[in-house]
Amino acid sequence: MRTAFSLWNERIAPVFDVARHLWIVDAEDGRIIGQTGRRFSSDDPKERALRLTTMQVEQLVCGAITRSSYEALAERGIQVVSFIAGDLDQVVHACLADQLKDGKLKMPGCHRGKRHGARRYPGRDACVMRSEPTRE
Repeated sequence: MRTAFSLWNERIAPVFDVARHLWIVDAEDGRIIGQTGRRFSSDDPKERALRLTTMQVEQLVCGAITRSSYEALAERGIQVVSFIAGDLDQVVHACLADQLKDGKLKMPGCHRGKRHGARRYPGRDACVMRSEPTRE
């Protein structure tokens, strides 16, 4: 599987939409078989999604992400694992061990989607904080 990690200073970038660097990892049977760095030149969500598609990325691991970027990626069949924080090596190894969903590397304040005012994007195991709380 080819996975892209949004990158900033050897850590997962806090916000995918403004991140310029990606680390691409090719893995097979839980082992890295290749890896390389790439750069984004555009902030446009559709152009970024197209770039990831042309690089044959199947999954993106990132920090926060806007709905427009998430939807552009989902339209192209790219799985998004968002609201992840940590050092690149730590996150890559957790991804290879299928441990990203256990919540240990979630961004602070996300609380795995259980915080008041949080909403979920369809098919995504993460949360986005609203500026105003919702009435339930």
